[in-house]
Amino acid sequence: MHRNILPFIPYRFKGEAVACPVCSSHQHKTVARMDRRLKPLTTVMCEECGLFYSNPMPTADELATYYQKEYRKDYQLARFRPSNKHIRKKQNEAKARYAVIRQALTGNTLSLLDFGCGSGELVHECAMHGHDAHGFEPGATYASFAQQASHLKIDIRGTDYQSADYAAQHFDAITMLHVLEHIPNPIAALKKAHEWLKDDGILYIEVPNMQGYELKGFEHFHFAHVLGFSRDNLIEALRRAGFRVRSEIDGTSILAEKALGRECTAPIDLKATAAQNLHDYTAPISLYAYARYHLARLLRRLTRTQAKPAIPARSPSPAKDTGKLACPRL
Repeated sequence: MHRNILPFIPYRFKGEAVACPVCSSHQHKTVARMDRRLKPLTTVMCEECGLFYSNPMPTADELATYYQKEYRKDYQLARFRPSNKHIRKKQNEAKARYAVIRQALTGNTLSLLDFGCGSGELVHECAMHGHDAHGFEPGATYASFAQQASHLKIDIRGTDYQSADYAAQHFDAITMLHVLEHIPNPIAALKKAHEWLKDDGILYIEVPNMQGYELKGFEHFHFAHVLGFSRDNLIEALRRAGFRVRSEIDGTSILAEKALGRECTAPIDLKATAAQNLHDYTAPISLYAYARYHLARLLRRLTRTQAKPAIPARSPSPAKDTGKLACPRL
């Protein structure tokens, strides 16, 4: 069995202490000392902007090795290629995401880049509609699959964003879909996208929303997600990289454009975000709610349904809660 699946055994990294990857503040609170696999992992929350991040943070070399060799088999049990279930899911998502891009941009032939393209379904979908489609993926297994899976003319590279050498102002659209939470320096990654994007282009970004979970706690932290965003600190990261919000699709799903001297009109309150995140991720959780949530997840896996598990709310009455489970601080 892969050691990263086993509880209580530390991940193989040393890491380094870092300031907040979004706002550079050194003021943070520890919110958990283990992750959803009950493995030692320290997650902190920035007191200035509310970003969650691993601290110590894995180094660039440690993460590069992890994503190239371990990530897919660790989190999707994919040793040689993605599963058929994964491919079908990503194909459906690609159709919906392509529709968002086409609604935002006009033009018969567009140049598009999927930043961290995984197994390449969105690149393939764009190419099917006659567009100049590109993507890159640092994971060797999925990059190789994406390169070989399509008969269409697509450009997929097995590399990371630091090594990718696309021309400046080349793309009409760049997508970063559930990618930024994996990158320890999000501003640098967003600036690279800014460099590659045309002045009238769009950046379509999605990340998991840490305020989008009804049951909040340590189980939403894990080694692969070195960052955890909420709406306001994602917009702040975009602003610091030279973008402004064009439209908000849903929470932490955003269409952005180059600011080019224009102000970002999307209102944010970073202090309020930090206060809300700290409250929600350190508040006690009903043992009953926690157990019921995980039982629902287990039953969903056993029955292989696609429905989300029912997530009970915390009990409003402390008198009815027998036993509390706070975020572990081992």
